[in-house]
Amino acid sequence: MKRFARWIGALIVAALGTYVIAVIANSQFVIGAHNVPVSFSDRLSMSAFDVSNMYLYLAIILVALILGFAIAALMKRFLPSLSSVAYPIAGAAALGLVLGLMYIQFQTVPISGARSGLGFASQVVAGGIGGWIFAKVLGSQKTASKAL
Repeated sequence: MKRFARWIGALIVAALGTYVIAVIANSQFVIGAHNVPVSFSDRLSMSAFDVSNMYLYLAIILVALILGFAIAALMKRFLPSLSSVAYPIAGAAALGLVLGLMYIQFQTVPISGARSGLGFASQVVAGGIGGWIFAKVLGSQKTASKAL
């Protein structure tokens, strides 16, 4: 049970980290798409607004990461040499897959900042960072539990 709770805790931290990075990147790509000068305070304000209001994207990211990390955990058992990169790859793949599925479903990407190649890549990188966060939090919890 402790193992499951640790996994869920790491998942929540990773999903929040992925969400914040992805939404901030989205905001900046949306602002940049208009080719008008925008002050730093307005960029910050829009990013904060988006972080507080794109909660459906958080739910989508959470589900994607659950599936991606579960597959990565299974793959680590069969391919131990991938241990160090399994979760970052899974996080990046999960975000890329989600955006691809959104495109298939809606014939566009609802995350408007991800409509360009670089914007899409920023979302995938956010997923990879989320996977890295997951691995670090899960690893630090294991180290802390061994110390006790």
